[in-house]
Amino acid sequence: MSTLLLMLLVACGTNQNADEDSSNRGDNEANQPDEKNPKDDESSENNKIRLMEQNIKFEKNGETEEETAFLKESDNQDFSMYVLPNFVLTGEEPNKDVLHLEEQSNIFMRIELIPDDADMKMLEENTKIQLQSVNEEVTSPSLPNDSFFEDAIMMEASADGDTVTSFLIKNEQANVKLTIFTDESEHDYKEAFIQMAKTIENK
Repeated sequence: MSTLLLMLLVACGTNQNADEDSSNRGDNEANQPDEKNPKDDESSENNKIRLMEQNIKFEKNGETEEETAFLKESDNQDFSMYVLPNFVLTGEEPNKDVLHLEEQSNIFMRIELIPDDADMKMLEENTKIQLQSVNEEVTSPSLPNDSFFEDAIMMEASADGDTVTSFLIKNEQANVKLTIFTDESEHDYKEAFIQMAKTIENK
């Protein structure tokens, strides 16, 4: 009997020690700080992935339309944007791209990325001179109600039913000059260009 009791006590002691060791290991693991490499977050931000498509709403001839736009990357400048069906994004010349209506290339938006060190005052003056070649009277319409256009400069000139609208934009998404060429015919795509422009982001 004494021998049996001794064996039971030894067994209980062994199990208790094993439980304590397991508990201590669990506590130590729980108290270990998570090792996180700060470069992981930085890498994640630098390698931001955009979805391949996005729905875009726009007004055309007084009616609201919604279509699926597809992500396109410029081969000419370091930006990407969502492009609606029936529009084509193409390089025009170094540092200039054109997004135009496929069936009518004179309805288009010119896209020019602005260098960080650009003289914005001079750029504004030059843009106004360009618009005065359309009409001496250059107006400053209200900016679109969107954060992308916050603090942007907007100017516009019209003649013979044609309208040229220019934006100078500097924000976290992109520094860009936009020049939109539209007319008052059934091809009233000014709002569509503006909605697509809002999706421009530096690569």
